[in-house]
Amino acid sequence: MPKKIFCAALTVATIYFAAVLIFVNAASAEDVWIHSTTNYDYYVMTDTFVNHTKYRNNRTFEVDVKYFDRNDLSTMRTAHWSFRENDGLVYHSINHAQPDVFISKGELSEKIWLFGLKHLGIDYEVRYD
Repeated sequence: MPKKIFCAALTVATIYFAAVLIFVNAASAEDVWIHSTTNYDYYVMTDTFVNHTKYRNNRTFEVDVKYFDRNDLSTMRTAHWSFRENDGLVYHSINHAQPDVFISKGELSEKIWLFGLKHLGIDYEVRYD
């Protein structure tokens, strides 16, 4: 009898801890709305940030952005964005497409760049005097 109680308690404890681990991992992942256009909403997937910054004046990172058509929510897609800064100029590429292009002021690319700098803690001012 004590053996059955011990096995049942062990099983319940195992299930409980597995559920807690799954919930904690799911809770740490967050999709943050970043931009909307006429037809699309864009969300930064914060758990996908990878910071490749090695030098203060050469910030670089990657992140996945999901987007979907507001008229058809089943069309959710994900794009991999890469950003790099070189001598004050910021470039980005989507899904490793070449060549890299400049970010556009006030557009989606700049919003993702600025959010990424803040999220990763690399939003310090860089001067080129």
